[in-house]
Amino acid sequence: MLLLFPITVPVLSHAQSEEPQTATFLKTWGQQGDQPGELHFPIDIVINSQDDIFVTDHLNDRVQKFDAEGKLLSHFPVLPNPGGIALDKQGNLVLSHILASGSSKHKIGDRISIYSPGGKLIRHWGQLGSEPGQFNCPGGVAVAANGNIYIADQTNHRVQVFDPTGQFLFEWGKYGSQPGEFGGKASPNSRVGGPQFLAFDSEGNLWTTEGANCRVQQFTAEGKLLKYWGTDADARGGLGGYFSGFDGKPVKSLTGPIAVCIDQKDRLWISAVSGRVQQFSSAGKYLRGCGDQQGTAAGEFYAPHGMAFDSHGDMYVVDAYNHRIQKFAVGH
Repeated sequence: MLLLFPITVPVLSHAQSEEPQTATFLKTWGQQGDQPGELHFPIDIVINSQDDIFVTDHLNDRVQKFDAEGKLLSHFPVLPNPGGIALDKQGNLVLSHILASGSSKHKIGDRISIYSPGGKLIRHWGQLGSEPGQFNCPGGVAVAANGNIYIADQTNHRVQVFDPTGQFLFEWGKYGSQPGEFGGKASPNSRVGGPQFLAFDSEGNLWTTEGANCRVQQFTAEGKLLKYWGTDADARGGLGGYFSGFDGKPVKSLTGPIAVCIDQKDRLWISAVSGRVQQFSSAGKYLRGCGDQQGTAAGEFYAPHGMAFDSHGDMYVVDAYNHRIQKFAVGH
């Protein structure tokens, strides 16, 4: 399904006295399936300097490449269950592989791979475990300016750091709810505690999302905690709320923020289980957002995941449980 007509979607303002802002819904593409251009639980997205769009097609065990209009350019198989995706300094694709669904064809995950943009496997590493270089449901991926690769090791409640060849460098984080810890409001064995996704800002600091604790945290590239914020409110400016996409019944094991993406002004865009995609200042002030209601209509989401911006500043959102990508013009 490809919608070509623009729809203006209200962007929810922080205060009633402020002039309302709008985001323009541009288009959507994708539907559930396994044919080229179809998607089955897409998770993450990355856009290169040529505005080529790469999407991890989780349950189809592949990556698909689109142009900015949603036209399929290519697709290629990858190791089973791709999740997070980032670009390294050579323009290659760094993928995490997460066994997170009973629908997975292959019960294999817990590793990192690097592919060329054309789909050639360059290297991979990792296995299930809690030792350095091992993983338990790795999620988001981010690459630092120096080329080091940062992985959200979700169920191990830590961030692991590797050099560009996959050699382990260091890690930080542990299970808990204190600042600098992760996931203390969920079971220690639950991946929904976090950290979930990662993103670097222009200063080279790393932001993490943390589902069960409904907060984001900012660290230096070395793992020193700088700040944290977030509330569990199911309202504009809050990061809480439950997923309601299964027969309209809240799933109380699924809550909180999912992905984080940093725009050119170092503002954070955060997707949440509640169906919201919201923009915040680095200090945590709510600025605006879209998707105030979960659903299948244009501008609505079911558990939006990864987000990315193209060279024109348009925002692309992986609408995971609707098996599609949505594109918005969000202004400056």
